[in-house]
Amino acid sequence: MIDYELAEQAVLSSMLHDESGVATAQAGEALTKDDFSSLDRSTIFETCLRLSPCNEIDLIIEHADLKDEILFLSEKYGGGSIERYIEKLINHRNTRCVERALYQANDDLKASKPAEEISQTFVNTIAKSLSQRKGVVSCGAASKEAFAEFLQVDAGGTQAISTGLPKLDAILGGGFKKGSLYVLAARPGVGKSALAIQMTYETAKRGLRASYASLEMSSSECCGRLLSNASGVRKPTSKGFLQPGHKQKLEKQVQAMQSWPITFKDDNQATMQSISAFIAKQRLEGELGLVVIDYLQLLSSPGHDSRVQEVSHISRSLKAMAMEYEVPVLALSQLNRALESANRNPMLSDLRESGSIEQDADCVLLMHREKEVDPTKDNIICNVAKNRNGEVRATKLTFTKPTGRFSSLEPEPSLHQKNPF
Repeated sequence: MIDYELAEQAVLSSMLHDESGVATAQAGEALTKDDFSSLDRSTIFETCLRLSPCNEIDLIIEHADLKDEILFLSEKYGGGSIERYIEKLINHRNTRCVERALYQANDDLKASKPAEEISQTFVNTIAKSLSQRKGVVSCGAASKEAFAEFLQVDAGGTQAISTGLPKLDAILGGGFKKGSLYVLAARPGVGKSALAIQMTYETAKRGLRASYASLEMSSSECCGRLLSNASGVRKPTSKGFLQPGHKQKLEKQVQAMQSWPITFKDDNQATMQSISAFIAKQRLEGELGLVVIDYLQLLSSPGHDSRVQEVSHISRSLKAMAMEYEVPVLALSQLNRALESANRNPMLSDLRESGSIEQDADCVLLMHREKEVDPTKDNIICNVAKNRNGEVRATKLTFTKPTGRFSSLEPEPSLHQKNPF
């Protein structure tokens, strides 16, 4: 407790002596008013954020009744970096959260609640606390962060996670971005699961952890597709199909896959709560590069009057999860069956049981087969129909169905062209 009290004093004192506003921005980025031990100190923290940069005189003018506490804190300034004191406050917050979660779990046990429900609630509570590092951020601090991102992109670098498809990356601004919800929608058989598995593979190839929740396929089925994609060897369809060279490729690939940072969850009865618990547990183990949900309409979230309301709640929850755990979430979605008889390309309104999927998603990718199909190829149009942080544009992919591999194709479509191909 003494450690925490001293850290609290050091943070507030640094904010009072912060002429540049940098220390205050750092505190505002990571802390909230609830991280302080008294209402007075919470008030001082919030006022420092609002007036930054400021000093003790500015605060006393605002809060004359807190004069003694403000002067006491001002005298505690010892210079140096504020980060280590912020970390101590965050550690204290997390410790309190664990204590509350343990008390809650004990109460739930006494109430004879199901073990799975108790476990999910406990993990969600802990993970939420560990990911809560955002508070009130000043425009000045946020603008510096935005400017740094502009310069990074201009220099050819990006924090986005590559999809493995350069043309699609270009449309998405480098790839998948932390905190964003991406919806990949198509009719059955077009290849949305195959594309999602390939994107998971691309994430793992870059040394980033990925979580794949499938409500349609078992983990062995998902990994079978991943094995074919990575090795280039299709799944055998009959006895004696695999040649010695094929077996060697597969064995080599299986050995390589032992260390891949990919985790599967296969549960055809999964609820939004169980998915949240799964991702929360994964996040506790370290930063995630990509989360895939296959697919959205198979998820359930009991307690709603209609399926549209239920799907709306699910899409909002997925977006909240993306932001909370600072990870890109790729949710697969079905398109309405009526599209097959409409003789047109899919639109956002074709999202099945759409609810607020279109509204909650940062980006919506609609897949369909090219109308004039070359019998030797399976050409897929991937239309980025909504892109909150970029352009609305389509690109053409070729799909090698036996191995589940996608690759980019020429020509690249023109911007805003109604019939780009």
